Amino acid sequence: MYWLQFIFSSIIIIMAGVHLTHQADRLSEQMNLGKAWVGILLLGLITSLPEAITCVVAVGSLNADDLAVGNLLGSNNFNPMLIVLMDLVFRDQSVTNAIQPLKSIRTSCWYILLLTIIVILEILFPNTPHVGPLSFGGVILVFVYITGMHRISVLSAGEHSAAGRPVVEDSQKGSLTKTWINVIISAAVVVAAAMVLANSADVIAEKTGLGRTFVGSIFVAIVTSLPEMVVTLSALKMGSLDLAVGNVFGSNMTNLSFIFLCSLVNPEGPVLNDVAPTHVLTAVVSMLLVIIAMTGIAKKGKPRFGPLGWDTWLMTTVFLAGSYWLYLLR
Repeated sequence: MYWLQFIFSSIIIIMAGVHLTHQADRLSEQMNLGKAWVGILLLGLITSLPEAITCVVAVGSLNADDLAVGNLLGSNNFNPMLIVLMDLVFRDQSVTNAIQPLKSIRTSCWYILLLTIIVILEILFPNTPHVGPLSFGGVILVFVYITGMHRISVLSAGEHSAAGRPVVEDSQKGSLTKTWINVIISAAVVVAAAMVLANSADVIAEKTGLGRTFVGSIFVAIVTSLPEMVVTLSALKMGSLDLAVGNVFGSNMTNLSFIFLCSLVNPEGPVLNDVAPTHVLTAVVSMLLVIIAMTGIAKKGKPRFGPLGWDTWLMTTVFLAGSYWLYLLR
């Protein structure tokens, strides 16, 4: 029964996430926004809605802190692996050779690393000063996130201006209200399905004996990362590599900020105070994946080895090794 709920809610999240993505892309055209900005800020937030709701329900209703944190950090492992998936279907050359090393993209990577380090320190040193549900590290986390998003917004605006703004037809502008309504409805469906997903995942973790950390980091993280996968592959098909990679890194930044949100709804205080130390492994793996991806995007002219470039082969190795190690520590 709970497996059926898990599968059904997963399908709903995928379908609603696909529709949500199309509406967000239409919104970007109607509002004349840059693709990198849309990928990092708008789609990064929208496609992270399943993670947000799943974590709020897991912490606030189920007292499943490990499930919530495992979902967020696990998703940050799966998201960079979408670049590997892009490389598999991008036959012309190594996909990271074709991705522009935009300053907004590089900046998002640096902020991901900084936010992840803050989370790791909070897990390793849980008894830091806090007021109610907010720890000192949690406040720094949300401050760094807001600062980073503002900085990326400024950089993206400059990049978009330099590239030239496309002309938006009046007929497109007139449908802006309808697009916003579609975005809100799709987001509401994602929220409802994510609530069911969180409850079913918690029962699965208990009945299978796999544990909340492993289930959150693997099963729930896979499902809640499916909207990102749909967005990334759709953007790749449209030839918009900036949108695709921007969504990957934007989602990672947003996921880390949701730890602050989880603390707000946690009746027992900061959410990272009582989680398993094995989450540090997941966080370190996510950092390594971002570093490899960032290096691959910066270094051009890389050869392919079979279906992948050396950077995406290395990402695959790190991801599989980290997942196996996490399974052993479950």
